[in-house]
Amino acid sequence: MSFKWKLRIFSVVLCACSVGVHAAEWKSEPSLFLKGQYNDNVRLRADNANPEGSTGFTLEPRIKFAGEELNLWDIAVDARAKVTRYQDIEDGDSENIFFVFDGGKQTERSEWRLNASLDRNINLDTDFDTSNPDNGAFNDRTVRKTASISPSVAIDASEILRLTLFLNNTDVSFEEVTSLSYQDYTYSSLSFIADWTVAQNHQLGFTSSYSEYESPGSSFSFDKSILQLDYTYIINPNASAALSFGGRSLESLRTVPVVGDLKNKDNGTVVKLSYSSRTETASHRFTASRDVSPSSFGGAQEIRSATYLYRIENTERFTTKLILDASESSTINGTLVSRFNDRIRYRVEPSLTYKLNRNWNLQFLYRYIGQDFTGNDRDSAANAIFINLFLHWPKLATTY
Repeated sequence: MSFKWKLRIFSVVLCACSVGVHAAEWKSEPSLFLKGQYNDNVRLRADNANPEGSTGFTLEPRIKFAGEELNLWDIAVDARAKVTRYQDIEDGDSENIFFVFDGGKQTERSEWRLNASLDRNINLDTDFDTSNPDNGAFNDRTVRKTASISPSVAIDASEILRLTLFLNNTDVSFEEVTSLSYQDYTYSSLSFIADWTVAQNHQLGFTSSYSEYESPGSSFSFDKSILQLDYTYIINPNASAALSFGGRSLESLRTVPVVGDLKNKDNGTVVKLSYSSRTETASHRFTASRDVSPSSFGGAQEIRSATYLYRIENTERFTTKLILDASESSTINGTLVSRFNDRIRYRVEPSLTYKLNRNWNLQFLYRYIGQDFTGNDRDSAANAIFINLFLHWPKLATTY
């Protein structure tokens, strides 16, 4: 039985274990986002490839259902649609759907969880307006479907030791692609995590994981193994810092016509550093990491990234937010197309939100994205200005 099918069977068992019949509180949270923007380079084209600017409008209805019974179980379903229309960009419009399920069951010494997501996005227009690393690679209209399922179980072996088993299976497929550059792929992983509370403010642990990537269309696959040490320092109840460091082993296989199978083995390091703090009015979060991720172009890429997020509630009505991030991708092994898209990417995103009343928020946001391709002259940049209006209906709650 394949690794993927074992994961799905485990997910079904976990889902069955997560269902209970108890009195609970149920909530529904409907909301509606209306967004207007001007982007001077919608497709992130290079300067010498005729960048196109346009105004655009987005309608984004969303509804979230949640239920819970304290210390027994919880469940949440989050459904969202996103429709975007540009005024002057041919095939730039998109109609996207995002769906997320999260549920869990708690016992005295364990917690069982199941997370699943499904999204369909056109032209790589992603959820929550995040920037997608593949965007700007080609001008073709592209439909991408992503389905992911992640069961997990955590057991408190003692008062100071917690053991976690985490699985994930992700399937990515593409449609309406006139170029053969984008490739369907499957990525599955299994992780075992152990955490010890060695002192009041200190936690130690280790993580062992194994993952498989397969892209039949590009005749490329790889297996990745990681063993790392984890350390968390709790500075105070509102601030903490964490460091993970370890080694990875990557074994890849690429089948080339006439030549045959080409095997490659690559060893390296994985690192993750994070810091977070918050006060009554402000919060900071910084993360930096180095790891290997699958590529939509048929390859294994080492990603080095850093992100800083700052948020402050200036007054009861005004909130300021700033996002700074940078990432560098370099292909370890894979197709020539994958190497062709190695790049350094930057994002700067300040925003200001004004609370009009209890249910309405108005936001002004500026976003700069820059890309420096390491193997060609397709460097590009985009500036976008957003005016967003959010309507949050009051929560509807019932208990039975």
